[in-house]
Amino acid sequence: MKIGVLDLLCEDVQGSLAEMPHDYFVVKQYAGIMSQAVSVWCRNLGHHVFYATYYGRRNPLSLLPNDLDVVFFSCFSRGSGLAYALAKRLKLQKPEILTVLGGPHAKQFPSDALRFFDVVVKECDETLVKEILRDFPRKEIVTTTRRLKELPCIEERLPEIRIASFWKSRPLPFVFIPILSSTGCPYACDFCVDWNSPYNPLSLERVEQDLLFVAKHFPKVRINFYDPNFGIKFDEIMAVIEKIPHPGKRWFLTEGSLSSLTEDRLKRLEKAGCLCVIPGIESWSAYSKKAGIKGTASAGEKLDEVVDHFNLIHRYIPIIQANLLFGLDMDEGDAPVLLNNEFITRTPYVSHSLNIPAPFGGTPLFERYLKDKRILTSLPFTFYCKPYLATTLKNYSPQEFYEKLIAIFTHMTSLSMLARSVRTTETPVFKFYHPIRNLSLRLMIRSMRQILVLLKTDWHFRAFHEGESNVLPEYYHQKYEALLGPYKGLISREERIPVIP
Repeated sequence: MKIGVLDLLCEDVQGSLAEMPHDYFVVKQYAGIMSQAVSVWCRNLGHHVFYATYYGRRNPLSLLPNDLDVVFFSCFSRGSGLAYALAKRLKLQKPEILTVLGGPHAKQFPSDALRFFDVVVKECDETLVKEILRDFPRKEIVTTTRRLKELPCIEERLPEIRIASFWKSRPLPFVFIPILSSTGCPYACDFCVDWNSPYNPLSLERVEQDLLFVAKHFPKVRINFYDPNFGIKFDEIMAVIEKIPHPGKRWFLTEGSLSSLTEDRLKRLEKAGCLCVIPGIESWSAYSKKAGIKGTASAGEKLDEVVDHFNLIHRYIPIIQANLLFGLDMDEGDAPVLLNNEFITRTPYVSHSLNIPAPFGGTPLFERYLKDKRILTSLPFTFYCKPYLATTLKNYSPQEFYEKLIAIFTHMTSLSMLARSVRTTETPVFKFYHPIRNLSLRLMIRSMRQILVLLKTDWHFRAFHEGESNVLPEYYHQKYEALLGPYKGLISREERIPVIP
């Protein structure tokens, strides 16, 4: 059979010229490993496979041939509108085609996705892919309870990696190859889709094989560990990394909790060649265990301890990203703005990632908000991402929230902060990253300001965000259609309203 695999990394069909640098240099580098694994598994079964990633450039369907028998899609919830439209277009062109959706959105909102796809996959492995291609199920939500034991190695995924990460099959200095040494997470953050995913280490022999392959064949390419929490089996995975004769001085990236980054571990990471770490702070008033902070510490005390810890990290690791949230139930008054802005000011060398909590399906936060009728149930899942607000807030009106959100992002993207970020970044390639990211965030601030104006001037828009009206404002219909571009007519206004269990 002829099979397509399309990883939707971007939700916008008509990206602007201003967004192009961010699409090319950032979005393109976040291809999913599971989509590549599905492509390899299909190819190993003898099928003719066409793999592609859509990162905001070109027409997404132009990336695949027209005469496919099966198409596997993967997307986050923000890309669900585009995924639905593309699946519908494929069905109109060839009714017998089998359309399959996997990835985060399929796991979080399978019932909604099933309206537009033949098969929705919650958890996947090689056996399940074989069963789908054998049975051609229609209108089914499928999953596996088998523990994932291994994924295709980098050498097997190389055709997909060349398409997803390389530039015209060439590995340039800012290219990353994704890898996993584990899945799941031991923490139970109520907003996180991995809150109930058991920690599952994968084969270290396979990890070593992958790292040796990259060091030999692509010595200038960096490895990005996609593990939700790299530090759980730190000694075991570091023992493997430290054996790799990699010629690069800084050649891998990791994500994990702040509490796992002790000075002894930072020394090992530096010596082994770690380029970047991505710890989560989340909130100044909660989730302190992940940050290694005592539960009795005040928000100000936590800020001081976290800043000291980041200063320590920066002595050993040149690039740091900090994940933050604003809009949680414990956020109140001006304190989160002041604390976030002070943290940004005191850590200019950090790439600060501030997110709005989204009620992703299957999480405790989703269940709690749904029970309390705080979810804006007619808002399409496409808007379950910043700068959009998908819930009512406990301690802020929508207008107050956006005023404070804009204040944080305005400080984060100020020219003085940009200059300090560039000056305190050692790696030349990543000096270039800061202005690209700054431009992308400034475009987002523009959308935030549009929303704030509507909250002040449009009573219907304000009533919707205060939970007093369930009628989707015209603003969101227009945004939805702008994102879908030529595919906007495929999803009716009625179909945009999600199915929430």
